[in-house]
Amino acid sequence: MGDSDDETLACGGDLYNSDILKQILEAKDGEPSQFQSFWEKDEQDVDEYTEEEIRNDPAKRILWAAENNMMEEVEQILRNDPSLVHSADKDGYTPLHRAAYNDHVEMAEKLIQKGGDVGRRTADGWQPLHSACRWNCLRVAELLLTSGADINSQSIGGLTPLHLACSEHDSVEVVELLLSWPGLRVDVLSRAGQTPVDLAAQSEALDYLFRMAAPSVNELYP
Repeated sequence: MGDSDDETLACGGDLYNSDILKQILEAKDGEPSQFQSFWEKDEQDVDEYTEEEIRNDPAKRILWAAENNMMEEVEQILRNDPSLVHSADKDGYTPLHRAAYNDHVEMAEKLIQKGGDVGRRTADGWQPLHSACRWNCLRVAELLLTSGADINSQSIGGLTPLHLACSEHDSVEVVELLLSWPGLRVDVLSRAGQTPVDLAAQSEALDYLFRMAAPSVNELYP
């Protein structure tokens, strides 16, 4: 699922933002902060279900199958019980969330076709688009947006998908996609009092994208 947050926030040896880093490090020893998803806190337990649980519980099996891009397995499960597209783990992640953060675009499309909710929230308020943007999954992010995902949706910590994309210096393509999407707001404040612009300013590549988009995007640089 990617490097640890303290590594991915690094650019040229300098940390993007010491306050954000402090929140992340604190969250690793306690409850997730507004910057960390519950899934990140538990990412050492990616295979959270035993083989027996996966075999005997279709609700758990579809989560496992979606994450591992097992299309035939997901299709079979949904033929038997279409309602299982809404299954969720203990942190609220659905099959669509799991497909989203792995950039399994065909899987995500199938789940949406079968009724997967692009607006479904996890325990910390992340929608599938948050997951796609946090892990730089361009194809799924575009699919979710065309399927009606709210580009400005805020997590419990006030983070939008753009906040999360701007937290990664290599998320240029996803940031480009978001900046080009109608209705985007770049001035949304997180609970920590930061806008996506504040985060992007720490990366030359991302800051350049914002300047290229101005003044059409909320008149960032009048």
